Amino acid sequence: MKTGAGRIAVRRGRSALLLIAALSFLLAATGCWNSRELNRLAIVTAMSVDKAEGSDQYELAFQVVMPGEIMSSSKSGSGNAPFSVYTVRSKTLFEGIRKASKQVPRQLFFSHIEVVILGERLAKSGIAELFDFFERSHEVRLTSMLLVARGAPTDKLISTIVPLAPLQSEALMGSSEFSAKIWSGSPVIGIDDVIRKLINPGAEPSISGLRLVGDGIPTDNKQRLTQTRLPYHLEISGVAAFREGKLAGWLDNGQARGYMFIADRMRSTVMNLPCQDKPDGIALEVVRSRTRTKVSFREGRAKVEIAVNAIGNVAEVQCGVPLQKLEEIDKLEREWSQAVKADMMAAVKRAQTLRSDVFAFGEALQRSQPKAWKSVAGRWGDVFAEADVSVTFQGQILRTGMRAKSLLEKS
Repeated sequence: MKTGAGRIAVRRGRSALLLIAALSFLLAATGCWNSRELNRLAIVTAMSVDKAEGSDQYELAFQVVMPGEIMSSSKSGSGNAPFSVYTVRSKTLFEGIRKASKQVPRQLFFSHIEVVILGERLAKSGIAELFDFFERSHEVRLTSMLLVARGAPTDKLISTIVPLAPLQSEALMGSSEFSAKIWSGSPVIGIDDVIRKLINPGAEPSISGLRLVGDGIPTDNKQRLTQTRLPYHLEISGVAAFREGKLAGWLDNGQARGYMFIADRMRSTVMNLPCQDKPDGIALEVVRSRTRTKVSFREGRAKVEIAVNAIGNVAEVQCGVPLQKLEEIDKLEREWSQAVKADMMAAVKRAQTLRSDVFAFGEALQRSQPKAWKSVAGRWGDVFAEADVSVTFQGQILRTGMRAKSLLEKS
């Protein structure tokens, strides 16, 4: 005869077994209910979104990988493109994705998407509503890179055949990341970064631009890759500055470089400095940069203090300057400082003209003076436009390459 304690132990054991069995059933069920076979999926590696001209509809284009052509690209190849592009018009993004099934014989699969290109018409009309879909979707990666088209239609940009990479999306990712690493002319921005800026009134989104050099030339013919010099190329160009979710304008050239310094995104770049009678006779490689920003609010006005410390090396000299002398290095450092400060102030003035705080000065004020921030949060764009901004730069030249004395220096 079992005691009360024994019966309780038996019941507990049965309950545990039932719980384990139920969990096992649930795991087995949930593991297969939404499974999809690979041969029924169309893997999307890039997509573009724009507003149709004269309409409130979206123009969508999807770059779908062709696995067989990618496999053969390393061999003889069939001469076919490694991807196909499908275009569709729709009122919403989700409708467009489902509507594309009329053209695509498989279900579009977005988990491997690398690049999303936004058209200028869409960027000017507003991008906030676009990101609701991206954030709700369980497939689209929020780390996917964003670009804004400059000039060329987005579907043309997404269908351009480029060398050195079988997929155009891979080429754009490689170009953007490599350019940001060694040139730092524009940032690598993901969907998640833009979403954070859109929901925070203390910062405005900034996205790199993409343009087609050689527009008007057919760019979707793989046979062109047999030429040694292509008549076109894709180029990461400039920084798109937004205000209240809409494209306000562009930061280009020195302004874009100044933005990279201020935003603490500068990794490496090349700056040309004057050398004797040559205005760009010395190429200086920036190898490291660190930015600290302090924002305060006093007497009804915002004050921004930007301090940048950087390290550089002399990479090329086209004049006979004696770099073995300390005073010459000091002179170069002063000229370097003036050039960087000019770029940073150009970026600030441009952003203030656009009333677009792409530097996130508002976020810095929110952290340092939360009470002051509350008083200006609703009109930060105007406050930012009138802010007093000062910049300081401390650059140190560590190396002059394999030699100190220039070949052009007279003995």
